[in-house]
Amino acid sequence: MYVVTRAAAVNSSPQPPSRHLWHCTQTIDAHDSWIRSIAINRQGTYIISGSGDRSIKLWHLHNGQLHQTLQGHNGWVRALAISPDDALMVSGGNDNSVCLWQLAQGQQVATLNGHTDSVRAVAFSPDGQWIYTGSQDKTVRRWSVATGTLQNTLLTHQHWIRTLVLSPDGHTLVTSTQDQEINICDAAAGQIRRRLQQHTDDIVSLAISPDGELLVSGGADKKVMFWRLRDGRLMGELDAHGRGVNSVSFSADGKLLATASRDRTIRIWNMTTRKLLDIHEGHESGVWSAIFAPDSRTLISGDWSGKIRCWQLSR
Repeated sequence: MYVVTRAAAVNSSPQPPSRHLWHCTQTIDAHDSWIRSIAINRQGTYIISGSGDRSIKLWHLHNGQLHQTLQGHNGWVRALAISPDDALMVSGGNDNSVCLWQLAQGQQVATLNGHTDSVRAVAFSPDGQWIYTGSQDKTVRRWSVATGTLQNTLLTHQHWIRTLVLSPDGHTLVTSTQDQEINICDAAAGQIRRRLQQHTDDIVSLAISPDGELLVSGGADKKVMFWRLRDGRLMGELDAHGRGVNSVSFSADGKLLATASRDRTIRIWNMTTRKLLDIHEGHESGVWSAIFAPDSRTLISGDWSGKIRCWQLSR
């Protein structure tokens, strides 16, 4: 294990774009409270939103119409993930529980109990066999999708888990904790390979590029940092926003990165040049989640006021 202390490259003053490439195509008054997490199924048909109003809602992506409302949590819904085959969805909330759903039917098929504090992060393994959950009880746990039972407690940290993400091959698990640390771990054994410390405030979001080469972190320190996943080398950083970064997300083709912030904007970055391509403005409150649809041309964002906005790349 080692700690990275110096950046290999820094771009601290991104230039604003000369024109907007993306345009807002619709705004949905989705929830009565903040939207903490958004997911899109791999077929690109549904937007799924989880909110502080304790509900999960499915929306038709093409027209923004409500498809279904799911009620299963007794607290804020903080995290969502969809299985690789689009059959299942998992959600985590402030009620310490993890709910497993059949996506097409909208039926809850299991409740995964065991965490003793809020569940802040959930993820499916790429093969669809496991669910990984991270909690304020300072543990990361792995559950069997087939049986809904706890397989093992992989990690116990000194501080609570803020977020987690899995590499595309499923071999590497990356977590961030409340002590501003990133941990690169073995996904099967839970052994920490490297600890990365460079952010000066909470690390709120993590993303791994589709090719598994690059790890990106976004923090309350307004920074977006780029790390080489295989050895934890810091490859660069951006002073990305005027306020804390809440979300980082790659497009499916790996060419673009979306960052969302408390400054009410979403920013789109070219991952070849790491230059700023566009700034999405229009949200009236902090943006907590922004993700690309599978076509890499559509972006969905959710904010503190409970609104969803859909953005489309102009042809």
